[in-house]
Amino acid sequence: MQPLSKICVCDSTANSETGFVGIRCERQASGTFETRISFPLGFFKDKRELESQTDESLRESIFSLFSVLADESLRKDIKLESKIATIAEDPAESSFPMVAYLNVIRNFLDFGYITERDVLYKKGAHGKVSWGRTIKNIRPVIAEDKKSLVYLDLIARKVYYNNDSLITLVHKYCVYDALNRLGFLYGIEPSEPPRIEFDYELFRNTIHAKLTRTFNDRDLRLLADLARIVEFLEGHLTEDGNAAKEFHFGVEKFAPIWEAMVDKIFGTVSDEGLRKKFNPQLNYVEYGKPISEGVNYQDEDYLDEKQRSTLRPDTIMVDPAEQKNRAVYILDSKYYKFGMTRNMSNLPGAESVCKQMAYAEFVERIILDPRHQAIRQKILSGVSKEQIYNAFIIPYCANNGGTSTNSANPPTFKMEYAGYIYGNWKDCAKAYHKIHCVLLDIKAVMRNYASNVDAQEKLAKLIKG
Repeated sequence: MQPLSKICVCDSTANSETGFVGIRCERQASGTFETRISFPLGFFKDKRELESQTDESLRESIFSLFSVLADESLRKDIKLESKIATIAEDPAESSFPMVAYLNVIRNFLDFGYITERDVLYKKGAHGKVSWGRTIKNIRPVIAEDKKSLVYLDLIARKVYYNNDSLITLVHKYCVYDALNRLGFLYGIEPSEPPRIEFDYELFRNTIHAKLTRTFNDRDLRLLADLARIVEFLEGHLTEDGNAAKEFHFGVEKFAPIWEAMVDKIFGTVSDEGLRKKFNPQLNYVEYGKPISEGVNYQDEDYLDEKQRSTLRPDTIMVDPAEQKNRAVYILDSKYYKFGMTRNMSNLPGAESVCKQMAYAEFVERIILDPRHQAIRQKILSGVSKEQIYNAFIIPYCANNGGTSTNSANPPTFKMEYAGYIYGNWKDCAKAYHKIHCVLLDIKAVMRNYASNVDAQEKLAKLIKG
């Protein structure tokens, strides 16, 4: 079995911004199947660093990647679909149940196969004595001292495990399929081929029947994972009725996931209704029919087809309410390779700069316009128009892994200030005329992207200088 470093790739400089991130198993021209795991931009500095990783370290990184790709909280606004190619002309398309596959493998390694148990009570059998049944069913004899009773025959409890039950055979089939696809992650290969062919109706009914008489939480979770795998296999069979070996779990564009993770760490406006208040909009005034004065276009009740589109800032970060001289930071997450190349041509362009200016100008309007008093009191109380900042958040690979953790404190993230961008049509008289470029270690972000006050304070200091 080849080392994991030969299966993994991380293209840190070429076509990385739109390249696939995840795992693919595809048929090659030779007829063999090849599995590749592609990491996002900046996870490793270069090919040499990736190849220097031990299998144990890479395994941890792979599971971190899969955890991110499977996180429903990141996927809610992103359509992550996984494709399986079959011999059929129109391959089916469905989400690959990665979590279920990994759970089935881990459960098998820890506890083996699920089995049916038959409990028998038999007189004279070896095993744990059932005194209740013995006393009820066996006549004792009086001991010689005539002071005690003696049971010459005992009823014992004997448990028999049926390794040929249907549920065991279904479990073995799913374990074999899981190890065929992902066993290399654990350094193991399937050793026991399934003894039955895939039969969707039989497998599904067997699992459901077992569910109705199972009350152990661990077994219930395992059965649910088996059900997900069986449903997936049913939709991805080759013409000969076997499970297709090719599969695909990942995304063609990692940028939305990067944006979502950064927002979770630094965003301080989580309420979706309040977030919309920071969205500038384009409106159309039809000739001869001017919109009346005083309409607050941020009112949720004002819905009109004349509102042509809406701009949406990625992340709004505001200093804590108790802090003096509070500031607001408008963050735009850019999944660009500048953090790896340090090449100016890989920086965000004029369109991104103009949008940041528009966001900041709109926030300034919120602060100054009395019609926005409600949102100002809820979010921006104490923030002056001089305390509005813009920043691009760009991934990079920190030299030391990027994060440190211990049981007492939250994780800290490696960040690096890389300068700022400005447009020469502005005089930089206002703080938000400069769009600061901050590099953030992507590996640390993927390992822990919960809201982090320390990270917010550190970012604020970098931006303010």
